[in-house]
Amino acid sequence: MKDKYLPIKFFEKRVVDEQLTEPGGSNKPPKWVLQGNDLTQHASGLSADMNKVTEEYYSYQREDHTLPMIMTTTILDKAIAKSHRGEVVDLLNSDKQANVIGLETVRPAETESLSMNAEEKKHYEEDLVETRRILSVVASAELISNIRKALQDTNNSAKLISSITKIAPFRAEVGSYNPNNIKYRVRLIDYQDSNRNALAQQLFKNKCHDNGITIERETRYSKDMMLYRVSLDSLAELEKVGSFEGVYSIEEAVPLRADLDSLDDQETLTVKMPEEGKKYPVVGVLDSGIAKNKYLKPWILDDSEEYYEPYLQDKNHGSMVASVLEYSDEMNGTDFDADDGVKMFESIVIPDIRKAAVYPEDVIDNVRDTIERHKEIKIWTMSVGTNEECALDEFSEYGMALDNIADENDVLIIKSAGNTKAFMHSSNERIAKMADSVRSLVVGSIANGKEKYDFVDIDRPSPFTRIGPGPAHIIKPDLVAYGGNAGKLPNGKMTTTGVNVLDEHGLPSEAAGTSFSTPWVARIASELEFSLDGDFDPLLIKALMIHNAGYPAGEHMSMEDKKRFMGFGMPQGTRDILYNSENEITLILRDKLQKGTFIDILDFPFAESLIGEDGYYHGQIILTLVSAPILRTAEGPEYCQSNINVSFGTMDGIKSRDTTKRNVRNPYGADNAENLLKDALFKSNVFNILEDNEFGQERTLLKLGSKYHPIKKYAIDLDELKPAIREKALGRDRRWYMKVEALFRDAVERETRSTGVSPETDFCILLTVKDPSGNAPVYNEVTQQLEAKNFIYSNIQLKNEVRVHLHPHGNGDYKEK
Repeated sequence: MKDKYLPIKFFEKRVVDEQLTEPGGSNKPPKWVLQGNDLTQHASGLSADMNKVTEEYYSYQREDHTLPMIMTTTILDKAIAKSHRGEVVDLLNSDKQANVIGLETVRPAETESLSMNAEEKKHYEEDLVETRRILSVVASAELISNIRKALQDTNNSAKLISSITKIAPFRAEVGSYNPNNIKYRVRLIDYQDSNRNALAQQLFKNKCHDNGITIERETRYSKDMMLYRVSLDSLAELEKVGSFEGVYSIEEAVPLRADLDSLDDQETLTVKMPEEGKKYPVVGVLDSGIAKNKYLKPWILDDSEEYYEPYLQDKNHGSMVASVLEYSDEMNGTDFDADDGVKMFESIVIPDIRKAAVYPEDVIDNVRDTIERHKEIKIWTMSVGTNEECALDEFSEYGMALDNIADENDVLIIKSAGNTKAFMHSSNERIAKMADSVRSLVVGSIANGKEKYDFVDIDRPSPFTRIGPGPAHIIKPDLVAYGGNAGKLPNGKMTTTGVNVLDEHGLPSEAAGTSFSTPWVARIASELEFSLDGDFDPLLIKALMIHNAGYPAGEHMSMEDKKRFMGFGMPQGTRDILYNSENEITLILRDKLQKGTFIDILDFPFAESLIGEDGYYHGQIILTLVSAPILRTAEGPEYCQSNINVSFGTMDGIKSRDTTKRNVRNPYGADNAENLLKDALFKSNVFNILEDNEFGQERTLLKLGSKYHPIKKYAIDLDELKPAIREKALGRDRRWYMKVEALFRDAVERETRSTGVSPETDFCILLTVKDPSGNAPVYNEVTQQLEAKNFIYSNIQLKNEVRVHLHPHGNGDYKEK
């Protein structure tokens, strides 16, 4: 590998690259629209549904209610798209009120209740058909009348009627009562109105007081929405709470359980001491506390937060996490760290769970309070969480709470994916609730060693690591690092092989679990934050780490399984992230897109030195897109309300366009463009098995760039294109382009129409172009083109020097990065 000493670069779009979104679509009705007798019968069934809604509406009006009635409208799975659903939303808002307040998924039987091995469960989840319900307020007789008329108008409303499968009054989702547990969690309806939400919260508290029901904990999980943990002594009390106005759901509250770990003696370690007067990266450790033993005490900040009395504390878990954060390279023989050490802020957010029960909402409250008190700390590592598997179709309140905390305080949380013992029964579980946070970097585990009874080889996903996908099929975990191995002894008991850690007494030990892979990643994130000049930018740090992540060499897994088990792979160290070699260049586009606009760079800088003697372009391209989607907690599976898409490829040139035509708003565009970020253009075998070569470790399925996924990554080798595509798209006369577009979902579109304020989404794109032979002067050539094509560009600015390793350069001299 060539030495890396050339800084990666930022560039900005030019004024000429800013374009206006053009309308599209077809007026032709979809094939699923009913006709004739089928349409008439379906309309009749929906009218019968509306009769029941109407009856309940007038009954509701006669009763003593403070909050409006809610109804649900179930949408045909083929009509989920915004373009089809819009007619239904318009009907539900047809009394000139913003009645639509949310979206939820109609859930099938939970997979946990089914007896499945890992492969059966995977296919079951992939084959599920999504059915969604719109939640809307029913507050006027005019609305009832409008809906009834539309459902009877089969001549003009065929598509609308066909889009709807059922209409019904809303009923709170009330789980079963467990006589062995009196703790239950209550979520209220989000009315999309802060005053109405505040009223619902006060009514709920009043009702609980009047009925002798104790509210033990009130936890904020978004700007103005709360979770309540209550004590219910009987099924009758559960049903009573379920009947309260404004209740959305009730479920059993389960306390946290112990994490998976294992201990064993190891060799002693040299104590590190911070250099007096020198600044270091800082990481907040959200855990059980950090013991002030001789190894860790010099690196612990004086200030701390403690949410439990000393007699309820057990600092062993947090101390082991902190030891990996501080001594990971020294203890485990790796070479990731760029600094001598990191300073650590101790926050004791969980007690010794053998002495005190702790619930997820308790942890969330403690995390929020700590971060709000210490906003100057930007990187937080969190190796505690739930043991509950996240839903396929809905983000948990805990994950949404971490997103809200990150947004309000401008921080980046590095969160463990969670552990499972399902591997003992040849199965696995998806990531835990709380690890389904969109804003957090979620970390899984791969094996660093293997003993006799361990299940997997080194560098394979750890048996205990929880896997993806996350809700709405987003890619989780995001990254992996070393966290240990596990297996089964002949007597049927579990055995683990951990990473090297220090326990609370400073004694060398072993521990296994995603708790201990997470601080590896947090260390890299903190070093990046410490090194980069300018305002803190969590989006940039996430993008840098994911862009420079890869899968272990020789890892023969299907790409689909790599994605599920390892996300985007294992990140490199800070030194390798911030610098290029002469035969490659990494460009960063950090920007935002507003609704109604897109970016179209029609003469993108590209190295002509990558044109081979055969007259075609060669080389490798890695493109990573990380966005900060608009989030809406009431929208269920559509929690992520905005999406950024990117195209990158070649074109014949720039053509003029006729702006007098109705759908044409931009005078110039790409002529005969070919987007190379599509897996259909490549030979079918290149994405299935990871070959034992360097680029194979970076390759990803191009379809990982799915719609409404906040992170997309593409890694392609131009030599692997199908011959016909190569002939068409890679000739020496082709020019290069990049196109960046934004999409917004229905809830945000409605907000825009209501407020007149156009939404926008932040994004960060990293593009690396590389000559794998190491010969082409890609870095210098692309830099010259940036200048010649009038781009504003600059080297990435560092406020603190990154420690570099020196390697022989050229004739044996040493060159510093």
